[in-house]
Order: sequence, then structure tokens, then C-alpha cells
Amino acid sequence: MNRKLKLHLLNETFTINKLPQFAEIPAILAKGEMCFVARTEEEFCIVCPDFMSPNNIQQELGWRCLKVDAEMQLQEVGVLSSIAQPLAEANIPIFAVSTFNTDYVFVKEEQLVNAVQALQKAGHEFVHKDQ
Repeated sequence: MNRKLKLHLLNETFTINKLPQFAEIPAILAKGEMCFVARTEEEFCIVCPDFMSPNNIQQELGWRCLKVDAEMQLQEVGVLSSIAQPLAEANIPIFAVSTFNTDYVFVKEEQLVNAVQALQKAGHEFVHKDQ
């Protein structure tokens, strides 16, 4: 599938955090900033803006977020692959999160320029919005 998407680069820099499996969700995450929380039988992961990251845990700083600028149906096929494939071909790792409405793809900040170029070459368009 050769799907062309509109993408929005968010201003914030994000951290991917791995907390102890049964840790409490940090109170700061209830403050209204964008964050993603996932708990499984094996791990507890939080993706949040750098300034909200908990201390003294396993984490990776410096991720930038590309948001698919469209509300999608859950049955749509090929959205993430249309982003992941050109980035994989450019040797750029991603961290992806999906919500009910859309998808978010994170790339390391030092690879952001190459990621944007690879996605534009694949036909994706970047839109600018005031946040």
C-alpha cells in the first residue's frame, strides 16, 4: 500500500520510561500534557514530555513525535506501515503508539532531519499547526 499521509511534528521532546511493573502512575501525568501509559504482565511503560519524566528509572530521552494528522477508523490498513517502511529503509528506528483516533511515531531527535526527508521522499506531507 502506497498511502500518503499528512504528518504533524510536535514541538515537545519525549522520554520513553520503563517503571517497575507494579509502580503507581506518577501524579504529574494527570496534569493534562500528552502522555501514553501501558502496563502489561511484563512491564510498565510511560511515554511523556521530557520535563514530566520520573527520576531514577530506566529511560530513553530525546524522542520527537510525528502525529498522523487525521482521525482514522480502527479498521484502516497500512497507516503505520506507510510510515515505518520508509524509515526502516533509511535505517531509522521508531517507537509507535496508536490511540483510538490516530497514530504517533517517535524517532530519536538526532535522526529527525533524516526521518523527515525519508518521509517526504515517500510522499508524506508535513503540516504546521499552532499548539
